[in-house]
Amino acid sequence: MTKILVVDDDVDLAELIKTKLTAEGHQTFVINTGEGAFEYAKLVKPTICLLDIMLPGVTGYQICRKIRKDPELYRSAVLMLTALGEEPEIVHGMEQGADDYLVKPFRLERLMDKIASLNALLAMLEQRHRVTKLPGTDAFKRELNHKLARNAPIACVYIDAVGFEAYCKSRAQEGQVNALKFLSGVLTNVIKSEGIYESYIAHMGRQHFVVLVKLEDYERFCKVLGESFDEQVKQLYTTQEAQQGYISVPNRDGKDVRTPLMALAMGVAHTKYRQFKSAKKMFEVLAQVRQKAQPVNGKSVVFVDRRHTDR
Repeated sequence: MTKILVVDDDVDLAELIKTKLTAEGHQTFVINTGEGAFEYAKLVKPTICLLDIMLPGVTGYQICRKIRKDPELYRSAVLMLTALGEEPEIVHGMEQGADDYLVKPFRLERLMDKIASLNALLAMLEQRHRVTKLPGTDAFKRELNHKLARNAPIACVYIDAVGFEAYCKSRAQEGQVNALKFLSGVLTNVIKSEGIYESYIAHMGRQHFVVLVKLEDYERFCKVLGESFDEQVKQLYTTQEAQQGYISVPNRDGKDVRTPLMALAMGVAHTKYRQFKSAKKMFEVLAQVRQKAQPVNGKSVVFVDRRHTDR
């Protein structure tokens, strides 16, 4: 059973939706005006909100923004209902934090498909990586969009363990598991040891991680993380490998190639000089700065985006 709030000024349509959702086993609540809709959502605490865009008093866009800002509601899924159906309106709705949209008029079966997809999305947000036990990219973006909606001063740190693939190739499956446990362990230990309590760590796959911290904490976090990683990573290697600073891994031709020990490439995007409308835009910047961060002589490195605009 899913708790669903329907916000639509079309009384007949809202009741039709409620009847269908209730028959499907969902707990359904209805309000037919924009005024008081957010307050009602605070009271109901729905899993999914169906928001009509054009509402008397307060628009669906405004309600969606409030939901994404609210610490109790921001994890709720939002489905925009629109009679407009034009790309600018749809894009604008997604920018306000909506998860999906449905153009009116629609068949109830289509609505039920959307509800099922949103429930699947919410379930995915709760999943954790089998090795690191960390949430994934979608869950991270949910947290990031919440912070951006509140105009919180934040920084995102994209972390790539350079040399991970070569290490895994030399150690097989067990080596990959050990490396991932080590990486996630160093991250969480630095967060705890430095008292960076307002943070969120996610595992995006393979050797890629991302961390959300307060703006005032990112420099200290990156510094201690780089130092801790460079000091502790040697425990993953043999004494000889640690002393020489590299491992030998065969390339596609079967010839041994010297690969430096793992080091971190950290790219940072923050809100000190500019505001980001969405997690999507901030991730675009993170991808750019990560390419700028290249470890030198086996030492972890940080590159921070200090631009005031996209240029």
